[in-house]
Amino acid sequence: MPQKFNLANFFGMDTDADQPNTDNEKSTDNVVLMNRQNIDPSKIIVFEPINYTDVDTIAQKLLEDSAVIIKLNKLDVNSSARMVDFLNGVLFAIHGSINRLDKDIFLCSPKKVPSN
Repeated sequence: MPQKFNLANFFGMDTDADQPNTDNEKSTDNVVLMNRQNIDPSKIIVFEPINYTDVDTIAQKLLEDSAVIIKLNKLDVNSSARMVDFLNGVLFAIHGSINRLDKDIFLCSPKKVPSN
């Protein structure tokens, strides 16, 4: 049964204690699936934005078919939410995907770069 999306939980502001966990559900919060296809490491860029305006540079790299790892630990919660929301729109337009790697770390992949 799919779990209802919760933005507060997505950004780690909500605890899992208030959501029931059944034995049939497997926790995959810290699992990153690796694909055996070769990815050019020069096409993976790491960003650690310090303000929301850095989203333009990140979006441009995605449009250039580069995978982007984003560390949001220097942004406040509202700016982080806005940035992830904007990048979700960019990734939707280019048929890409976004995956959470850690609490404040995300992998954004365009369609040509496999992410799972």
